[in-house]
Amino acid sequence: MSTLLEIEAASEALPPEQKAELVRFLTLRLAPIETSRRARLVEGPNGTLLLEAPPGAPPMTTENIKRLLEDFP
Repeated sequence: MSTLLEIEAASEALPPEQKAELVRFLTLRLAPIETSRRARLVEGPNGTLLLEAPPGAPPMTTENIKRLLEDFP
């Protein structure tokens, strides 16, 4: 199979268990991409640690923080 259309057609013919296995397989292959988009700790002034958001993350405005804290257990 050399094209995405051929792969999609072949995956449609799979039974549900094999589709689930294919999804797990592909998800594991994508994991390294996702980890690069996580927040990370960076050194700040006076030896403090700061949490640096990944590219494309929403800004940490007061409104966003309040909204996040509302869902916090």
